[in-house]
Amino acid sequence: MWLFLLIGFVCGYFMIAWTPMVEPFVFEVFLTDMIFDPLKTFFALVSFFIGFIANGVLIRTAVWHTWQAWRKEATGRKEQFLSYGVLLIFIVLAMIDVKKTAIFFLFSFLYGMMAMSAYKEREI
Repeated sequence: MWLFLLIGFVCGYFMIAWTPMVEPFVFEVFLTDMIFDPLKTFFALVSFFIGFIANGVLIRTAVWHTWQAWRKEATGRKEQFLSYGVLLIFIVLAMIDVKKTAIFFLFSFLYGMMAMSAYKEREI
């Protein structure tokens, strides 16, 4: 779990840092900035992909442990504590850029919830 926390934060930070900042947001300018710096765009997309998967795993684990605690079942306390660290990741990233963090959180949450059924089957 420590590795997922570290990967999720670092990839989220790099995704925010390497994605062009366009204020006010104009799609054409954003797209042009991405096209004229393809290496940075590629690394930002790879960071986004790896980061949302790592954070999705943490979100899925946090939801699963919360569900187990709600049903008063035994849970792994260390894993549960570490999986809740994903909230801290998104709070810190939101201090850097709220809009990009919101998109990052949305993808992470959707991935975590889609993978929940496979995780539930594995645990049972």
